[in-house]
Amino acid sequence: MADHALMVPDTSDAIVEPSLVIGQEFPDVETCRRTLKDIAIALHFDLRIVKSDRSRFIAKCSKEGCPWRVNVAKCPGVPTFTIRTLQGAHTCEGVRNLHHHQASVGWVARSVEARIRDNPQYKPKEILQDIQDQHGVAVSYMQAWRGKERSMAALHGTFEEGYHLLPAYCEQIRKTNPGSVASVFATRQENCFQRLFISYRASIYGFINACRPLLELDKADLKGKYLGTLLCAVAVDADDALFPLAIAIVDVENDENWMWFVSELRKLLGVNTENMPRLTILSERRRSIVDAVETHFPSAFHGFCLRYASENFRDTFKNTKLVNIFWNAVYALTAVEFESKIAEMVEISQDVIQWFQVFPPQLWAVAYFEGVRYGHFTLGVTELLYNWALECHELPIVQMMEHIRLQLTSWFNNRREMGIRWASILVPSAEKRISEAIADAHCYQVLRANEVEFEIVSTERTNIVDIRSRVCSCRRWQLYGLPCAHAAAALISCGQNAHLFAEPCFTVASYRETYSQMINPIPDKSYWKELREGAEGGAANLEITIHPPKTRRPPGRPKKKVLRVENLKRPKRVVQCGRCHLLGHSQKKCTMPI
Repeated sequence: MADHALMVPDTSDAIVEPSLVIGQEFPDVETCRRTLKDIAIALHFDLRIVKSDRSRFIAKCSKEGCPWRVNVAKCPGVPTFTIRTLQGAHTCEGVRNLHHHQASVGWVARSVEARIRDNPQYKPKEILQDIQDQHGVAVSYMQAWRGKERSMAALHGTFEEGYHLLPAYCEQIRKTNPGSVASVFATRQENCFQRLFISYRASIYGFINACRPLLELDKADLKGKYLGTLLCAVAVDADDALFPLAIAIVDVENDENWMWFVSELRKLLGVNTENMPRLTILSERRRSIVDAVETHFPSAFHGFCLRYASENFRDTFKNTKLVNIFWNAVYALTAVEFESKIAEMVEISQDVIQWFQVFPPQLWAVAYFEGVRYGHFTLGVTELLYNWALECHELPIVQMMEHIRLQLTSWFNNRREMGIRWASILVPSAEKRISEAIADAHCYQVLRANEVEFEIVSTERTNIVDIRSRVCSCRRWQLYGLPCAHAAAALISCGQNAHLFAEPCFTVASYRETYSQMINPIPDKSYWKELREGAEGGAANLEITIHPPKTRRPPGRPKKKVLRVENLKRPKRVVQCGRCHLLGHSQKKCTMPI
């Protein structure tokens, strides 16, 4: 048999394998054991440990008759170990297949730790393939899965430890971000986790002082070890970006937990809701959410998410023409327009009337819904929660909330800097819509009735505009918060700047105010105990150990619900010309002679 030494042949593409030399030192016996394992796997020979205790470590090649042997002993007076003797040449063939006894779960965990630190979504299937490609070793799917679990626990702590840390974590949020709300609740008998609620002062301030009075409520199911549900309330900033206000994790989605979440929202906003315009809340209007909103926000307008309603309509009727007319009905600004679309639908199917009894138009149609949606018809929060659940489901609960906090911090910082650079009166999205309205305004004839009222005449209809009350008979100004083309025509005719007649929530000043507060960093968990001991007093509930909930992820591969991103986007509106009534172009671009 040909001898093979520990050194690799010198080729330009070769990877330098690890080697051992007499006198080499290791900080402790565990490091020594790991190094020898790595070398055995790299050079494809099997290792047998002869002796391992606090003072010495002896190992040899497992093949009978092979002389390879290493003797490591503890150095006197120091914790280090050193190689005393080494027979460094193998006379055996080594391991001839891909399976290696030294490729344990612990070795897999160490091998993938750096990759998992950068990518927690690293899948076991990818792990076993990469280990085979890089080390020439085959590991089973279960070894790869357990190795990942062990590596995740080393990097982020265990799921169980995450629940234990929750009281201290909430205390750190309240301490580093004064005015924030952070509370955790457990069951009385066994102290099992039940609910967690977090809202940062920066978010509370931004919503109350600068955001439009619009909230979206939704949930996402978590697929981690102990399952759970992520609840969220988000607002919308001046430039139509999502603005998370409050986040909660509950052990299970039910009526009681939704009632609790909405009650916490009410406490958070407190007396400020009395000074705000009436709140508009959008959701899928499940019975548990409806009851909670009616209890804690009785004066709020609570409307359907149009994605939910339209999907139900589509699945019920399975008729493309009906669905198109449905969306035309949704966007209809007046009751007359809406009713004409309903008549068209009824001609196709009488069952539409029955569907409207389950989904009353007062809860979704622009013409009848009393709240102000500002053009938001579907829940943007759905995609946000889906992404959070996807990115964080393998993290312990504290690490999950830290991931979300870091993302919020990044958004606040980036948007704050962006707002400083803007020199316009309105944010870019509002500027664009105002510019379009001004361009369309040139198609109209303007007749001034008095100081504030104007008659806007076009070939299709006449609209009345009141610039003092900021009202147009087409209702677009009131519904969207920005001057419509009729209002723009009236304002231009009397020398006014249409940009100054937008709702304050669309101004750059409001945008800057929204992100004016900071979300402060939270110290690493290794400092929490020290900081708590240094503080005076201390909350009694910090001594309570919160255990994981009783719910556990069932064995086997979880069913994957594919959330199609295109379903989250607002459907494209069918444009109809007001002059010739054909589809596909507006009155402004109509080629029909006047």
